[in-house]
Amino acid sequence: MKFECPHCGEKTFTPLQKALAGSYRSVGKECPNCGKKCCNGMGAIYFDNIIMMIAFIAIMIIYFKFDASQKMQSSILIAAIIAGSLLLSFLFKMFFGKLVAPIRRMK
Repeated sequence: MKFECPHCGEKTFTPLQKALAGSYRSVGKECPNCGKKCCNGMGAIYFDNIIMMIAFIAIMIIYFKFDASQKMQSSILIAAIIAGSLLLSFLFKMFFGKLVAPIRRMK
C-alpha cells in the first residue's frame, strides 16, 4: 500500500513514511520520485487536537477521582491514556491523513 505524492501524483509514500512526514507546519519528507517535500494536512492537526483534548479531560477525571491510596493505578491509567492517544494520532497520520505541500520553506 502506497500513498500519492501531491506534487507528482505518483504513489511513492509508504504508510510509515507518511506518518513520519510531520504536520502541516513541518519541513516534511521528500518524495523519492520528484524530490519535493510533502507533509500531513490540516486534518491530521484537527484530529491530534481532538484526541489530545479527550486525553486531557480523561486524565483530569482520573486525577481527581482517584485518591492518594490508588496512586499506582491512576499512574498506570494516565500512562495508558497518553500512549493510546499518541498511537491513535500516529495511526491516523499513517492511514487516513492526506499528504499536502508544507507551508514551511527551508533554505
